[in-house]
Amino acid sequence: MDVTTRIIRHVLNSGLETIPEKAIERAKLSILDTIACAIGGSNDQIAHSARQLGALSGGKQECTIWVSGERLPSSLAALVNATTARALDFDDTYEIGINGCHASAYNVPPALALAERDPSITGGDLLSALATAIDLHIRLARSITTNAIDTGRDNMVAVWGATAVSTKLLRLDEQKTRNAFGIAYAHAAGEFQMYEESAHTVALQQGLRARSGLESALSAMVGFNGPRDPFFGKSGFYKAFEPDYELAMLLDGLGSDYVNASISFKPWPSCRATHHGIDGMLQLRERHNFTGDDIVSIELGMNQRARSVVAQPHDQKWSPKDPVVARFSLPYAVAVAAQHGSVAIADFRKETLMDPAVREIMAATKVEIDPEIDRTNGRDGNSPTTVTVNLRSGEKCSIRVDKPFGHPENPASLADGMRKLEACAEMSMVSFSEKQLGLIGEFIDDLDKRPTLAPLFDLLVGSK
Repeated sequence: MDVTTRIIRHVLNSGLETIPEKAIERAKLSILDTIACAIGGSNDQIAHSARQLGALSGGKQECTIWVSGERLPSSLAALVNATTARALDFDDTYEIGINGCHASAYNVPPALALAERDPSITGGDLLSALATAIDLHIRLARSITTNAIDTGRDNMVAVWGATAVSTKLLRLDEQKTRNAFGIAYAHAAGEFQMYEESAHTVALQQGLRARSGLESALSAMVGFNGPRDPFFGKSGFYKAFEPDYELAMLLDGLGSDYVNASISFKPWPSCRATHHGIDGMLQLRERHNFTGDDIVSIELGMNQRARSVVAQPHDQKWSPKDPVVARFSLPYAVAVAAQHGSVAIADFRKETLMDPAVREIMAATKVEIDPEIDRTNGRDGNSPTTVTVNLRSGEKCSIRVDKPFGHPENPASLADGMRKLEACAEMSMVSFSEKQLGLIGEFIDDLDKRPTLAPLFDLLVGSK
C-alpha cells in the first residue's frame, strides 16, 4: 500500500472506539482552547478585520461567527473564526520538534462549521475527526527536518489537517477523499516572513488554510479531482518543497499513537518561545518574594534560533509599538511578568505597551545565547531558557526552565481550559455570563455523549 493510500484510509477508518482516551480528552481541550482564544481575541483589530472580510464576501447564512453572531457560508465562517482564534497568539501549539504548529485552531473552526451545517454530526464524530486530523497535521509538520527559520517555508502542510477533518465530517468516500487531498495541494502555502515582520498574516494565514481545507473537501464532493499522489509523486509536496524529511516521523504509530495528545497548552497570550522565560520569572518572583521595583537587571539565555524570533531585531523587541510585535518579544513578556506577577491579554493592548515601569525593566534586560542550550537544543524553535535576576539587595537568583506549564510533560487539564475561557471572556467584545461559560464547558466535557452539536452554537454568541 502506498503512503498516500495509507494516510487516506487511516483518516476514513479512525473512530471513537479506536482512538486512545487520552487523545479524545486532548481533543476536547483543543476545542475549548480554540473557542476561548476566539472569545478573548474578538476585540482585537485582527478579529475586526476578519469579520469585515467575511462581511464583504457574504453568501449563504449557514454557520455562526463566534462571539458576534453573524452567519456566513461554512468556508468563510472557518476563515473568520480561525483567524480570530489566532489573533492573540494564545492558541495551543505543538512544540516537540524542529518546527511547531498551531494545529488546533486550524482544524477546530472548519470542524465546528461543518457540524453546524450538518446537525446529524455527533459529538463523537467531531472528536474522532479532530483527533485524527490534528494528529495527521502534526505528523506532516514534524516529518520536515529543515527549520522554517532557515528555509522561509512555514507549516505548508497545515491545509491537509483542515482537509482531513473536512473529508471525514462530510463522509466522503476514498476516491473523493483522495481528490480532496490532491486539490488541497493547490492550496498549500506558508511562509516565515510574517514572523520576521510580525505581520497580521500570522493569524490570517491560519484562517486562509482553514478555509482552503474545507473548500478542498467541498470541491471533491461536487466532482473536482486532483493529483492522486500530492505527497510523494514526481512533483509532489515532499519533492517540490521539502526533500529533506523523515518518513518515520509521519508513519510510525499512525493509527495507534495519536500525537495530538502531545500539544502544549498556552497559559499566557504570547509566542510559546517566550513562555519558558515567563514561567521562570514567575517562579523566581514567588520563590524570592521580589517585585519589579526590586530588580536591577535580568539576564536571559536561550538558543540562537529562538533568540532570532523573540529577541531580534533589537530595536523592535525592546521597544514594541504594536501588539503583534509585543507578543513575539521575550524582553517585553518577561518584563510584564516581573512587574505584574502575571501576563494577561490586556498587557498586549496598544495603550499598555508604553507602561514606564515595564519599559524600565525591559531596558535592563539582556537576551544572550546560552552555549550549553544551543549545543543540546540548537534545532528547537522553542528553547529552554535560563532566567537570572539581579536584585537591589545584592541577591542574585537563577532558574532554568525546560518544560514550562502547558508542556505535555507539565500538562494542563480541562479545568485549566475553563479558567482560560473565563479570563478570555473578560476581554471579549461582548459579554458572556458565568452561566453561559459554564454551559460551554459542560457541553464540551460531555461531547462524546452528544447526539448533535446544535445547542453549542447559540452558547458561542455573546450578549450585545
